[in-house]
Order: sequence, then C-alpha cells, then structure tokens
Amino acid sequence: MILQVFAFFFLLRSGYSNSLPMEEEFYYGDFPSDFKWGAATAAYQIEGGWQDDGRGPSIWDTFLHKCMASKCQNGDIAADSYHKYKEDVQLLKSLGVYFYRFSISWSRVFPDGTPSSRNAAGIQYYHNVIDELIKYNIEPMVTLYHWDLPQTINDKGGWENDTIVDYFNDYAREMFREYGDKVKGWITLNEPGVVSWLGYGTAVFAPGVYKPATGPYVVNHNLIRAHSKAYRTYRKEFFTTQKGKIGISLSTDWKEPKTDSPADKAASERKMQFDLGVYAHPIYVNGDYPEIMKTKVAEKSKLQNLSKSRLPVFTEEEKQMIKGSADFIGINHYTSRYIYNSPHNDWPSLAQDPDTDESEDPTWKTAKSGWLKVVPWGMRKLMNWIKKEYPSTDVYITENGFSDCGDLTDQGRIDYYKAYINELLKAIKLDGCTNIKRYTAWSLMDNLEWRAGYSEKFGLFKVDYERADRPRIPKASAHFYTDLVKYNGFPRNWDMRYVRQDIVDRDAFIHGTFENDFAWGAATSAYQIEGGWNEDGKGPSIWDVYSHAGRIVNKQTGDVACDSYHRYKEDVRMLKSLGVSHYRFSLSWSRIMADGTLATVNQKGIDYYNNLINELLANNIEPMVTLYHWDLPQGLQDKGGFKDEAIIEYFNDYARLCFSMFGDRVKLWITFNEPFVVSWLGHGIGVMAPGISEPGSTVYTVTHNIIRAHVKAYHTYNDHFRSHFNGKVGITLDCDWKEPREDTLWDRAAAERALQFKLGWFANPIFGNGDYPAVMKRTIKSKSMKQGLSKSRLPEFTDEELRQNKGAADFIGINHYTTNLVSQKEQSVEEPHYERDQDIDVSYSSCWRESQSGWLRGNPWGIRRLLKWVKDRYNSPEIYVTENGFSDDGKSLEDNDRIWYYNGYINEMLKAKKEDGVNVKGYMAWSLMDNFEWGSGFTQHFGIFHVDFDTMNRTRTPKKSAATYTQIIKDNGFPYK
Repeated sequence: MILQVFAFFFLLRSGYSNSLPMEEEFYYGDFPSDFKWGAATAAYQIEGGWQDDGRGPSIWDTFLHKCMASKCQNGDIAADSYHKYKEDVQLLKSLGVYFYRFSISWSRVFPDGTPSSRNAAGIQYYHNVIDELIKYNIEPMVTLYHWDLPQTINDKGGWENDTIVDYFNDYAREMFREYGDKVKGWITLNEPGVVSWLGYGTAVFAPGVYKPATGPYVVNHNLIRAHSKAYRTYRKEFFTTQKGKIGISLSTDWKEPKTDSPADKAASERKMQFDLGVYAHPIYVNGDYPEIMKTKVAEKSKLQNLSKSRLPVFTEEEKQMIKGSADFIGINHYTSRYIYNSPHNDWPSLAQDPDTDESEDPTWKTAKSGWLKVVPWGMRKLMNWIKKEYPSTDVYITENGFSDCGDLTDQGRIDYYKAYINELLKAIKLDGCTNIKRYTAWSLMDNLEWRAGYSEKFGLFKVDYERADRPRIPKASAHFYTDLVKYNGFPRNWDMRYVRQDIVDRDAFIHGTFENDFAWGAATSAYQIEGGWNEDGKGPSIWDVYSHAGRIVNKQTGDVACDSYHRYKEDVRMLKSLGVSHYRFSLSWSRIMADGTLATVNQKGIDYYNNLINELLANNIEPMVTLYHWDLPQGLQDKGGFKDEAIIEYFNDYARLCFSMFGDRVKLWITFNEPFVVSWLGHGIGVMAPGISEPGSTVYTVTHNIIRAHVKAYHTYNDHFRSHFNGKVGITLDCDWKEPREDTLWDRAAAERALQFKLGWFANPIFGNGDYPAVMKRTIKSKSMKQGLSKSRLPEFTDEELRQNKGAADFIGINHYTTNLVSQKEQSVEEPHYERDQDIDVSYSSCWRESQSGWLRGNPWGIRRLLKWVKDRYNSPEIYVTENGFSDDGKSLEDNDRIWYYNGYINEMLKAKKEDGVNVKGYMAWSLMDNFEWGSGFTQHFGIFHVDFDTMNRTRTPKKSAATYTQIIKDNGFPYK
C-alpha cells in the first residue's frame, strides 16, 4: 500500500512533467545572451603518456592491460594529448567555444593518490594546459575525477572503503590550491553511476568488481560523501579568494513511461529517482536519498531476509554536509528509454530494486554505440523534470553527443546535435527552463571509448589512431558546431547543410540488372593455385626461388598450393556450380618455356593448358587468359628480368607462342596483371619477388619495359592473329580509389595526383595520349634536378613508341579492392623515391570494414568512383573488373563479410553502369578458391570455396558466399523481386 501512496504522490506533483508532448517541429531562435558553449574530453581517454614523467598507474591502466577492451586496445598513447595539448587548444579556438571541460588524471599529479607523492611534472602539465586555454580566452572547466582512480588507492579498497572520502578530499584540496586562481568551474565527479554500477556492480568497467546487490550502494554512499566534503572544503578554504563554482556531473537517460497507465508512470518516476535522484536528491534537496528509493530497497532487503536495508544511511551530520553541496548540476544525457512497471524478486541487485524494465522503439536510430538511440525529445522532457525536481539549481549540459565509425562527413552527428540542442532551446524558450546555462559537446575529438576501444567515435575532430603523430582533422560536425556557437542558436536563414547530398546518398542500394552478355566469372593465378612447381619439365620461376629462400610468412611456398595442376577438373566443376560464364586464370611462363625462351618450349605445359581450356569450353565457360601474373622464369631474371629491355622481345616470343597455341579458343587475353606490383613491390621496395629494393629509378625503368612489352605483344596479336581468331587483348591494372581526405583544393589535387601516379602511370600511355601523365613528367623531372641528376628518373618514350602506345588495348582490366584517403604532404627530395615523388599522405577511414589483409578495407562506393574516373579520363573504354574480393582468416564457411562485400561492390558497379554510363563488360570475383596469397602465404583467404591445405587432396568446400554469388549471377544483378 505504501508504494501506491508514493506513486500517487509523484503523479500529483506539477501535473507529472513526463506527459509533455513530443513536439517534432523545429524551433528557430537564439539561446540567452549569457548561454555558454563548450566541448569536453577526459584524461584517460585522450592524454596517453601513461607512465611518462612520473605518472602512476590508474585502475584503467590495470584493467585494460588485461585485454578487457576491443582488440586489446588501451589508453597508453590514446590521442597523445599529454604531448599535443597545444593542438587541442587550437581545435577549441577554431570552434569558438567559451569553455573546455577536461579532467585531471589523479595519478599523474599524485602517483600513489596522496599529496605526499606530488609529481611536479604532472602538476606542471595541467598548468600548461590551463595557461594555454586562458591565452586564447577559453575558460577551463575541470573535472577532478573521471573514473581513473590511482591503482594504489584501489589497492586500499578504492570506492568501497570509507577512507576514499578523505583521500579524495586531500586530492581536491591540493587541486583547488594549485589551480583555483585560474579555474572558476569545477566538477568533482563525472557520472558516479558508471563508477558504482559498471565498476562495482557488473564489473564491466574498472576496477572490475562484481557485487550487484551491495557494491553500487556502498560506492554511491562514498561518492556522495566525497563530493560533498570536497565542496565544503572549497567553500571553507578557497571560495573567498577564488570565487569559483563547484558541481557534479550526473548521467541519465530520459525515462519515458511505456504506457499512460499509472503503474508505468510511477515506474518511470521511480527509475528516474534510482538513476538520477540517488545523487541529486541528497545534494540538491534534503541531504538524503529519495524516499521511494529508501522504501524500495528496504522492502527488497527484508524480502531477502536481510537484517537491514542494503542502502546505507547518512548520519544527520552528513545530511547537513551533503544538502546544498553544489552550485550547479551537470547533466550528461545521450538517449532515452521506455520504462514500464515490472516487479522483480529474483535476486538482490540494484538493477532489480526499482521493479522496472525498459524497452526502446525499433524506429529510433542507433549510433555506433549500441546503447545510444537517437531520441531528441527526451532532452526536453529531462530538462522539465529537473526544473520540477530541483527548481533553484543551474543546469549545465556537461556531455551530449553521438558515436559513429569516424567518417569526416558525419551527417549523423550533425543531425543529432541539431535535434538535441533544438529540444534544449525549446525547453528554455517554450517551457521556462531558464536555469539551463551551458552546453558541452561530447567530445572534442575521437578518443578511447573505454571498453569499446577506438571503434566508437564521438569526436568533432577525427584523430587518426593509425598514425604515430595522431593528426587531428575537423569533421563536418565541427563546422556545424562552430556556426552554432557563432549564431548562439538557430537563425532562420542558416543553411545547415555541411555534407554534400551526393555523399549523403552515396551508400544507397539500387535495383537493376546488367546487359544479357555481361561476363560473370571468378579468377585465380598460376603460382597461387597450381602447385606442381617442378613437374613435367616446368622450370623455376622467381616466386619459386623467392619462397624457397624463406621469405614468406611461416616459410610457406606455392610448391603444392591448391594442387590445381592435378585437380583442374575439380576447379571447373566449382566454376560450373557457380554458374559463371568466364574463368580468368593465368599461364605459368616457366611451365610453357622452362627458362623463358623459345629454346625450352615444354609440350607438357602446353598440354596442361590445352586440357584446362578444353574442359572449360566443354562446360560452356569462356577462358580469360592472363599471360603474366608475376611469375617470371628465373632463367630470364638471371639475364636482368624486367630491368633489361631485352625482356620486351622475350615476352613477345612468349605471347606469340601462346596466341598460336591457344588463340583459336581464347578470345580474351590479358598481357600483364597488376604491373604496378611488379615494378613497385617487386623492384621498388622488394617485398615481392624478385625482391629488389631500388625505389628511386628502377621502378620507372621496369614500368617502361612492361609498357613497351605489352604494346609489342598487342601489336603482334593485332598484326598476326586478330584476323584469324577475332579475340581481344587488354591489360589489367590495379588501383585503389583515391578519395581526398578533406574536401579542400589541396587534397583534391593530391588525390588526383595519386591516381595519375598509380593508374595513370600505366593507363595514360595506352588509353590516353601515349605518354606518361603530365603531372608525373613534371614532378619527377623537377625532383630529379633537385637531386643533382642530369635528366629525369622517368624514362621517355620515342616518338614512334608514343604512336605505338596510344590505343594499344581493346579493353582495360581493373583490379580494385579498397579506397585510400589522400592528402597533400610535401615530401623530402633528398633520396629518390617513387612514393615521395607524389607529395601525398595516404590513410584509411575507420568506417571501412577491416579484412584479414591490413591494406584492404571494405568501402563499396570506391569502385563506382574509380570506374567513372577511368571512363572520364580515357574516353569510355571497355572495362572488365578482373579482380575484386575480400579476405578473412578462413576459419568459417559462414563468410558474411565477404557476402556484404560482394553485394556492396557489385551494386556500386551497377550504379557505375546504369547511372554513370561506364562501359563495364564483366566482373571476375577474386578468388575462386583460397590460395597462396603471396607474401602472406596461406594466412589470408579470399576464396569463394574453402581449400583444406592440411589435407593431401586439398578438399574444396563452398562457402556461404558461393550461394550469394551464384544468385547474383542467376539474377544478372539485383532485380526487383
């Protein structure tokens, strides 16, 4: 009965504010003239320097060093703000904010948590930060405790021990004394509910204590006493001279009744008191816990046969100390929940004590953090509830923000800020919540999101955690927030579009099909699958020699690989089961010519490929044959390989023989696969066979010879075989899409330059004007002169070669896997180097799906942009996507990431064809089966079919993606169904 009385009491108060209408209409107007805007961070999340200059370990150092976060990530370096705080202040300056809310690392200033361990370097660090802020008229708003308790204090009982009250007070006193002449806004504790429940209730946060029945109540009791004692210390010892304000930051979702029933409304109110009132009621009302909380926990404890309530009791003296012990209330608010009445008597737990459960609306947008649902109207309702409960208290919004994967074009964050801050404005202007004084965006920059590591990004500024220098880059939301601060609200004439519409719509899925003769296929290469490395007269290739030298991971080789030399019929059966029309495979040059010359033609090698081609045709599968997929005969390498222009004639002899042997049945020829890999990885940095590291000039010489070899072979086919066989000859070039990291003139130019240095290097001579791209010629010549050379390191074509080059292909093959972010960066000219010649910096977006290959991040829209670039630059040539695929660890046949990849990339290819007019003629999935992945051996798996490399018969098994790809082929795309 007593609970019903309390429920009725709560419903009577002020008409029950959580019945406020959810107004969706946008409200234009200004915030009050004295309203203040800021941004926030926390020490452990950004500082790094975890043991620099005498800092002691905190409980979060200990906790995450146990590999408790995503990917075993930790805050050892984080955003490196310990060394880069001046850059952080410049970010704040660019936003135009009035204040910066940051926290002090207790263990940086007092390594063992006590003043006796005072660390001068740590003390000075925060002086430096504060002085830098004041230099730019940015008010420091300092949080004393943001969850990172010194480990030594935790070893003495931490927040479960009463002694923590004095430890915290001693720490606070010294901070007030040290910084109080410059700091006028203090927050004692950030989100004590997280400390008590996640740290001591569920053990999912540091220090990892699991006591759900009693731990949170004991810890809350000490947190409240520690806060109030520190407040009283400030008022007694420092306020007269410093005139600062002290508050506490409390976190809460808005608790919306699931129904209009009295029971659910009472449940909603009850849950608000348990989550927010547990701290706010003692501090801002009467010095004690809410009555409903005291009653509920006492009743539950009695039912659990306990002699007294699990909720501790404040003494009368403590109540007097606690009551009124704050000058403002800080509110961290992100989301809302529907609350409904739900009695629990299962086991003692803070979670069960309120007799409530929660749910959410499935239509609410979810942030990257699964718990964060976008419910803007909850902000307004919460502000009205606080006005009712604590009417004379100033309110600071000390955190509010949205998580995503870290894209610079963060429209979701803009939408979130716009909606939530507008609801805040409604609360002030329409509801009379005039005590709301500040708004703090969480967060200034991407940081360590505790257990989520670096996978969830809340920042207005991106921090590139893959780089040692941790560069900061403004996101679109930073520009939005800057203008919001400048306008102090939402004027009607403000155009709030900060992300181009084409980017907003970029990932839209379309329905449609390819033309009926579109070529669907799968791809492999000889060295990666054949095995039989020295059988039936085959000579050694550079990859045999390279792998036998132990240069592959785990000293693996392609000696057996998938054993396709003996199992090609199984491969054809796999292709047939997929329903493909084409199979792209390569010829092993040293299987056909043991030393690479006509003097060592090997009939058994020719027979092998005749058998494979005939088997394909017997199953209505067209062969698409690559002449060279990186496996040069070692005999030719010994004569200079691609560094020597003699390779042109050797390759032409090989090509002529292949055309004559197989051309009656092969109608699609590719001369070279990814010549960039041959030149740069093989001869520039030496991480691929033949392992030559000559990055300044040999890379250009090798490319020059490859292009000339291709052109000669093309004209050989054109002059001697086309009229008989009517086939087509092309070349396959690999290229990541190069996206400007920022939408600036400099970065756009850098991205274009990167495309010209990668794809244009090979494509422009053949599909363009016959010569290297102008930007390459100009840039490399300039750098060569600065390096004291008499001529450019980039070779020149003769006039005759220019004429022969132009148009020397019937199609272009594109191997595409991923996207790079490119920005302008001046590089040193001291040492000749292909990469430094470009004056660019390359990175990835954390939003792109990671694969087993470190260089490969799934980003489907990149393929559309690359295909359109090729179309626009080279007069719409015929294009075959000759490789595209995704790697995993091969441990599961349920390869859902690969399915996502194929669906996304093929759909973007369809967009390129349908919406951009790209003349794309076919798609070859990489790869038909798991194989030898070059330097990575058998550790990366791209296959649609799994290959068991631990068995002699190399058993092939279809993965889940095989069915997906088969359906795409059967549907010829993505028709409406």
